[in-house]
Amino acid sequence: MVSTSAIAQQSVADLSWMTGSWTGKLGTSTIEEIWTTPSSNSIQASVRILADGAAIVHEFIVITQKDDGLVLSLQQWGPGYAPLGPAATMTLSEMTENSVTFDAEESAAIKRLTYRRTDEQTFEIAVTAQDAPEFVIVLTAAS
Repeated sequence: MVSTSAIAQQSVADLSWMTGSWTGKLGTSTIEEIWTTPSSNSIQASVRILADGAAIVHEFIVITQKDDGLVLSLQQWGPGYAPLGPAATMTLSEMTENSVTFDAEESAAIKRLTYRRTDEQTFEIAVTAQDAPEFVIVLTAAS
């Protein structure tokens, strides 16, 4: 874990373990997530959730290195690219060699996101929404 005083010193380059294509189940839906290689003080992901042969959610995530630490921004769209609410911004709260946690403002729909790489083939996303218990999405390396 990183102390609060060290959070500003964290680099997007420290997130290279996120890079890759990942897929898994989210209930009865399939989730696909592709993370780029960190470059130019950012790393980004394109996400889609598929159900019944169609994309039901598209999501774009960017983690940017700012002077005071890492910031995660995300936006989700439904069919027809209708926004599924306002864009969210979250700030780094914890970081280890193979995990990173971001916390949102109190009023945000998603309160906390933790990404962790448990081995070469497994990528997990722990999601904590407002007034709901944490749930974990387990993804595996896409072939």
